[in-house]
Amino acid sequence: MNEETLKHRLELTQSIIRMLDQFGLDAEQQIRVLGFPEGTRTRTLRQHRENKPFPDDAVIQERVGLLAHISDALRTTYPTNPQMALFWIKQKNRHLDNVRPVEVLSRGGRNDLISVLSLLDCTVHWDVSSPTK
Repeated sequence: MNEETLKHRLELTQSIIRMLDQFGLDAEQQIRVLGFPEGTRTRTLRQHRENKPFPDDAVIQERVGLLAHISDALRTTYPTNPQMALFWIKQKNRHLDNVRPVEVLSRGGRNDLISVLSLLDCTVHWDVSSPTK
């Protein structure tokens, strides 16, 4: 892996962890959301906060991609007020049976991440709800 790729992966890792921190998720919830294997210790996140990119694991990388998409969608939805993004993620949502999006994320399932993302990005909702061919 070249230095530029490593730098990019580390920046992405740190930005995802910052976002999850802002959402108010604790270390155990973050590990679950990121798809780390069961039994992963919470101190593992400290390494990733400081200088180690997320592992090159298919499950984790898919989750990172979904979380990055959620971050982009929040930024697009609330371009002039980033605090509204935090407000949205922490408020009950009628489309989620009056559950807060952050609570849905904290469950850690892939479909939970997609459920939150589909509320923010209608193209994801269309892809998920369209009948298979």
